[in-house]
Amino acid sequence: MNSSDIGEDKHPDDNNKKSVEERILKAARIIFSKNGYHRSTTIKIAKEAGVNEITIFRKFKSKENLLIAVVENNLNETLDTLDHILCKEKSTDIKTCIKDLGITLKEFLDDRMDFILMMINEGKIRPDIKDSFTLFRIKLLEHLRDYFIDQINKGYIQKIDPNVLAYALFSFIFYKSLSEKTFEDELLIDDEKTFEDYTEILIKGILI
Repeated sequence: MNSSDIGEDKHPDDNNKKSVEERILKAARIIFSKNGYHRSTTIKIAKEAGVNEITIFRKFKSKENLLIAVVENNLNETLDTLDHILCKEKSTDIKTCIKDLGITLKEFLDDRMDFILMMINEGKIRPDIKDSFTLFRIKLLEHLRDYFIDQINKGYIQKIDPNVLAYALFSFIFYKSLSEKTFEDELLIDDEKTFEDYTEILIKGILI
């Protein structure tokens, strides 16, 4: 039996009430991450998602559109994660916020690092993929920047360039996830302690 014979109503995740589109997006991220864009096929993605291949084309029209949708979906999930942690309206204690942000965002990146690496590699030969990843990175940095602007305006931290603060925080989080995935780096194993120490280093430089 090939993937085109698999019915949408026979997927084991149906009990979780996930939509067909969510299943396809998740499956596409897995297949793209494992095989790269060019070696990934809609047949493989359909099999992973447990749907008919025609369903992918009905919902996304093409493999390229599917990739764009996966990128946008992951961007939205990332920003939603940041919003949940930053809690601007609640004036969350900045030490707790940055520490929790570091831990949670790293876990989020850990789960998607294969996909991110695929985008970086594919972006070398495909400008559209490079542009998509650039947008992902810029939006994430802008979100962090806006958080630091809010903290500066409330008088909680010094008037330091919020873009520098955003880069400093995200660069550490991203590199820690990347080094563990790519080089199996075990220098900093305990994320809880690592981000507690990093937050202390960052805070001592910006608290009034």
